[in-house]
Amino acid sequence: MKKGVLYTFGASIILIICFIAFVLPSSLSKTAQQQEGLVFGKYNGKKISYEYGSDYTNFLSQYAQMYRNQGIEITSSNQYTLYSYAFNSTVVKYQQEEALKKAGYEVPQDSINLQLKNYFKDSDGKFSMKAYKQADASYIENLTKSIKESLFTGRYYDDYFGTTFGTKKLFGLKSPQAETDFLDCFGQEKRAFRMVTFDTGNYPEEEQLKFGKANPDKFTKYDFSIITVDDKDTASKILSRISKGQITFEDAIAEYSEKNYSDSEGKISNNSQYQIENILKEKDDLSKITSLAQDEISPAIETLMGYSIFKNDGGTTQPDFSNEDTLKDIQNYISTYETSIIEDYFSDIAKNFIKDAKASDLDSAAANYENATIDELAAFPLNYGSSEIFEAMDTSSIKVLATADKNEDFLKKAFSLKLNEYSDPIIIGGDIVVLQYTGSEAVEKAEDAEPSDYSSQLVQFDQATTQDVVFQSPKLENDFIAVYFDNFMNSSY
Repeated sequence: MKKGVLYTFGASIILIICFIAFVLPSSLSKTAQQQEGLVFGKYNGKKISYEYGSDYTNFLSQYAQMYRNQGIEITSSNQYTLYSYAFNSTVVKYQQEEALKKAGYEVPQDSINLQLKNYFKDSDGKFSMKAYKQADASYIENLTKSIKESLFTGRYYDDYFGTTFGTKKLFGLKSPQAETDFLDCFGQEKRAFRMVTFDTGNYPEEEQLKFGKANPDKFTKYDFSIITVDDKDTASKILSRISKGQITFEDAIAEYSEKNYSDSEGKISNNSQYQIENILKEKDDLSKITSLAQDEISPAIETLMGYSIFKNDGGTTQPDFSNEDTLKDIQNYISTYETSIIEDYFSDIAKNFIKDAKASDLDSAAANYENATIDELAAFPLNYGSSEIFEAMDTSSIKVLATADKNEDFLKKAFSLKLNEYSDPIIIGGDIVVLQYTGSEAVEKAEDAEPSDYSSQLVQFDQATTQDVVFQSPKLENDFIAVYFDNFMNSSY
């Protein structure tokens, strides 16, 4: 969810619209009288349920109506977003209500009456007692309840994040001048760099073969069949039936196996030793499998998805390092499980490059390295995470910099260099880079510039942080994804 969305449409404008123009999702209204509502989770034991009249359903109705008002058609592709927004808003509402009740807050009746008057006006825009008395009693009751709930949770929002009355800001955390001055100091220095990148995707074939020959067992292939089930009791039952001759291994595959690690016939899909090892819960169990004699069956072994029984259908095949498939197997292993080998290899190359560059210059040195590319980085300030308060580094045109704004090693080395100095090799985006600090720019504030005001940005940060804290709370039982996908993948409004 984007920052602010949950609060803008959830916490501070709670349920007034829901009692006036309630739009129930058709997928719910058809079954509301037939089954108990689905529970997406709980907050401190309070259910977040999908049923008529629940807080969750009211929020869902709000978001659906909001989409319609904006001319957005609700389809299967955006329905998940609506359900998710409703869940998040319900969680935050329950957290806020809990905090307010703990503080002993109650909404003053005068505040409710003041809001209620806005719904009963004459042609001149003044409160009309006649219109109020003519209104349906149930309408007034529901409207009053909605206003009370809105003011109740609104008190939490205003106390923490502030509100405005005319042009005056009330409540919320205040931003003292010392804090503003402190924030103004950020980004006053912008640094420019030249960057040399060594693409780790070009890891030499001879280096891969060297690793494979040093570790041949990892690439030994086995001719196994496998049965995988959810629990150990079922696996034990299968083993017992096979040992008693009540069923063959092949028939057990057809009858019991989930086939998580095999083809439809039960033959293990990834049969290199390292691939078998990586599906095991306990790596020490590998010897129980690789030591099987032909036609021998293993005990039940815990794997990442349940329990598995292995059968050795034939002999092992030692790796043929002249075979293209073996080379692909080695490439897959190193790029998946031993990336540090690749990083170390190119870091050593980068260290040699740095020596050459210091002896000559960056361009001359880079010309001697086939795998080196040079980029110019326009001056940017130190801004971890690309905070919206300050100017950020432009990473759009250089792929390797996609995660640079959150790479502490990159930023520390970049902003600790002396002019024209080279950095040590930096691992970023899977590649290796070397920076040369080439110059700086000072950011000066115009004399007639308006005083800095960070209040709105800081409120957004506070809102996002509050939401993060709520969703990490041990009080929250979050089953949203599982319940949604089990029940509503094909439902629509």
